[in-house]
Amino acid sequence: MIEKIEALAADIDMTLTFKGEPLPQPTVEAFNLFHRKKVLIGLATGREIDERLKQTGAFWGLDFEFDFIIGMNGGMVYDRHKNSMYSVELMTTREMTKILTYLMPLIEKYKISINAEGGGNHNAMYIEKELIEAGKRHGFFFVDKTGDINGFCDKRAYKILFRSKPEYGDLIRSEFLKKFGKDYQIIETYPGTVEVMPKGIDKGNGLLRYANSVGIAMKNIISFGDNENDNTLLEMSGWGVCLKDGNEKTKKLADDITDYSCVDGGVGHYLMDRCMNAKLCSH
Repeated sequence: MIEKIEALAADIDMTLTFKGEPLPQPTVEAFNLFHRKKVLIGLATGREIDERLKQTGAFWGLDFEFDFIIGMNGGMVYDRHKNSMYSVELMTTREMTKILTYLMPLIEKYKISINAEGGGNHNAMYIEKELIEAGKRHGFFFVDKTGDINGFCDKRAYKILFRSKPEYGDLIRSEFLKKFGKDYQIIETYPGTVEVMPKGIDKGNGLLRYANSVGIAMKNIISFGDNENDNTLLEMSGWGVCLKDGNEKTKKLADDITDYSCVDGGVGHYLMDRCMNAKLCSH
């Protein structure tokens, strides 16, 4: 068990909350308590960091706004107290076009919903209910570019998402890696949803960048996640915890697993039940 906690990082969807739902009360109470004890608390998400995301604390009824945010699966790092933002380069339109052209036979055959994310690119193809709901959660509507690769790729983006049945996600992954595995990664963020980004971008290294900038040792950070895109976050933190209802592979590499599910406030219960004996550090 972690002995000293200076900071806490947590994924959002299916870790802190079910998609779009309020933060469970046990987690609200635990976060407020730990923050009063001067633990830095941050989000580690696949979402792009924007003004709306920066105000998540108020939306959830917390007594504070998050001290830091790791966004775009590590491609963005925001420090509230320094008012600083780090960001990797967006994928070029040429890169995006090359990837989509190669995968388009599978996309069209199985009507796989795809969308660009980041850089103001809200283009999508085969817009289904899940994609519409995702846009609502992020505060915008996707632009339908079904069948128009050039239109889809008219703006640069951080990543491309593919949403389908889990077996189609596995098919997209295998075909993608055959062609692009040397320079790109494809990771699961939800059953049936896989995301394409350049290699070397992940939540663990995003957290490391933040920790180094504020002088915190990674061994003194506790993190929470539920799926493949959280793996490096859990592995590189001093103590990584997977949600009870998380991905089985992610559970295996985590240091511990919550007793409660996401919707039941697994993160909050874990903090109150397992971490109150840790030294909570002032800054």
